[in-house]
Amino acid sequence: MNIFIMGGGRVGSHIAQMLSEEEYDITVIEKNPDDQERLDLSLNARIVLGDGTSALLMQSLDVGEADLFIACTGNDESNLIAAAAAKGLGARQVLARVEKPIFVEESVLFEGFLNIDYMLSPDALVAQEIVNYIVYPGVLAAEDFAQNKIQLRQVQVSANASAANHPLSDTLPPGGGVLVGVLERDNIITIPHGSDHVLPGDKVTLIGKRESMQKAIQTFQGEEPRMQHIAIMGGGGIGRWIAHSLEGKVESVKLFEVDLAKAERIASGFRKGNIHVIHRDATSKSDLEQEHINDFDLFVATTEDDERNMIAGVLAQAVGSKMSAVVMHHPDFAPLAEKLGIHMTVTPRDVLSNSILKILRQQSISTSSILREGDAEVLEITLGNTSQALGKKIKDMRHLLPRGLIITTIIRGDLAYVPGGEDMLESGDSIVIIAMANAIIEAQRLFQGQ
Repeated sequence: MNIFIMGGGRVGSHIAQMLSEEEYDITVIEKNPDDQERLDLSLNARIVLGDGTSALLMQSLDVGEADLFIACTGNDESNLIAAAAAKGLGARQVLARVEKPIFVEESVLFEGFLNIDYMLSPDALVAQEIVNYIVYPGVLAAEDFAQNKIQLRQVQVSANASAANHPLSDTLPPGGGVLVGVLERDNIITIPHGSDHVLPGDKVTLIGKRESMQKAIQTFQGEEPRMQHIAIMGGGGIGRWIAHSLEGKVESVKLFEVDLAKAERIASGFRKGNIHVIHRDATSKSDLEQEHINDFDLFVATTEDDERNMIAGVLAQAVGSKMSAVVMHHPDFAPLAEKLGIHMTVTPRDVLSNSILKILRQQSISTSSILREGDAEVLEITLGNTSQALGKKIKDMRHLLPRGLIITTIIRGDLAYVPGGEDMLESGDSIVIIAMANAIIEAQRLFQGQ
């Protein structure tokens, strides 16, 4: 697959790195000579020095032959121009990264006017992930498969959960309709065995039948009360998106903004009475105490400053907030934030990259979910007519399955179920698999018969 990426900054270089490891043909267009040299040394990709908004340059690079063109510089207008030009030259799909509210809010119109397939905002994606965490407390990630019959939910194991400190075989016995597909501990993910113990603080990815999922979630995290009082630090794009999404959905939201003029300006944009914009410094202990942060269920730090976000998140919990979540623009800080006791970290770069990876997967599979920066994926695949897996029982496929892959679900007609070793794969079946990143290409070849 031929992919062009305009912009080799933090976001573009990460996307290029992630995709080049999967045997895609990557071309990065970067106009800064210093960045071009850095990219040339670090990436297994073609690096071109030039302005990606130049139609002549794109024509000379055969951008019209691209399967996907991604414009992800820090400039919305440049991204839109480049994506529209790439589409006009013949690129099959084009994507533009945008941040300005007008482009995000009116993306459907702009996509139609400019013939752009996708307009994605990292800020809006991050905000939605945090809002989902608020609306579905304790659930870190969610995806549905098999026409909503099979659910994936990632949760963090609480200290008082019945599963804590017990082996998986005792926690979710076979035949219960749900299994633990991935275990994450200390930022390392594995596909676990029944003898593996689950510890408080672990993140487990559950996959199985919809009707069995809620009980399984409670086994690992206990009962999670609904969040009703939310505090947000930062009136930038992410903070405003979260607050707007929570209008009328929770009892109260306090949005801390240290800039008075900005606080007054954004306060007028909220229509529901449950949003209160506060002109205070959320990194000040006295300000947090005076605003009674101890009464809040979640404190969310959303500024552009990672250090301030971490400090505010830790301080809010010290003052009495039940939980904290922080936005980390530098991915290397995320593990540090978790070690400091922060419950949730979200990185805009990774959220955007995962969305792009899901778009690519949609060309050959039904549904996908990305786990931990693409280290593992959950894929729904329809078996190809030439697949080596056809007619074989699960227990007899061990020599065929790549290391780091498990089959979690068989979908046959209207039936979807977690299989046992005696179950056989038949023509017309779809399956849901969990695969480590290095097993995905081999898995697609095996099951799709490529």
